[in-house]
Amino acid sequence: MSEQGVERELADHDERNPISLRMVIVGPGRVGTAVACACRDMGAHVECALEKDTGSKRASEFERMTGVPVMSWHTAVQMVRRADVVWLTVPDRAIANVAMRLCELDMLRPGQMVIHTSGALTSHALSAAANCGAYVGSVHPLQAFADVALGARALSDIAIAVEGHPEVVRLAFMWAQRWGCHPFALSAADKAAYHAAAVLASNALVALLGTAARLAPLPDGVRSLLPLVRGTIDNVERLGIPQALTGPIERGDTATVVKHLDALADDSAARDVYLALARATVPIALAKGSIGMNQVDELERWLGSETGGE
Repeated sequence: MSEQGVERELADHDERNPISLRMVIVGPGRVGTAVACACRDMGAHVECALEKDTGSKRASEFERMTGVPVMSWHTAVQMVRRADVVWLTVPDRAIANVAMRLCELDMLRPGQMVIHTSGALTSHALSAAANCGAYVGSVHPLQAFADVALGARALSDIAIAVEGHPEVVRLAFMWAQRWGCHPFALSAADKAAYHAAAVLASNALVALLGTAARLAPLPDGVRSLLPLVRGTIDNVERLGIPQALTGPIERGDTATVVKHLDALADDSAARDVYLALARATVPIALAKGSIGMNQVDELERWLGSETGGE
């Protein structure tokens, strides 16, 4: 598209109500349902969702939660072409191929916005759509969507990472603020590190709790740990890091750490997890001021090797 054409399309976007744009969802799953509900509630016209199997369970759940029809690709060509915004809420591995298929079926037109919701991929995954004249971007809600019903209400008071074409960033900030969220701009270069942080805070937490729950005969399994977890999260929210840190490393209690390592001697997977997190805990305790360098050196003698121990 020529520079004059780009300027004309941007002007057209500026003249429209950025809240009541026509939108289409490609992928009516958990994230697609949440995005459709949030966009609908702010006043956007969510026209349809695209799905190969319109009779699938997830398609019917999407329709029930959003009131938006699910259509097959071939019956929705004109509806997609009329849309101002096309959301790709599909798995990461499918994003580039879906964008390419939209172009091959002549479903995109210059001036549309095509946005994916991946935390790991940048807007470059939508290069096929960009080559069709679309303005591309990524909008990633920093939230876990494990349940359709709860996910529909999950886009509220959370951070949302936005990256891509300046017009996409501008409008996504406006939408996120209407959702009651906290948008922030993220560069393409920072996307992988950002997503790694999200995985550690969410997915790794599930793995950590699974590991912790099998180490001791807890009366209710992992549920016995949840009050402790919630209390820790509350402390982080109130006090921040490092002040929320407690425990043997925070106290410089090397003897207790050694007992833990001995108890985990026959469970190499749990021991590896313990050692990795214990090493990461030491500088936080030092930053809190609860231990000094002598205690750091003593702890690191036990935590410094791959197997633990002096």
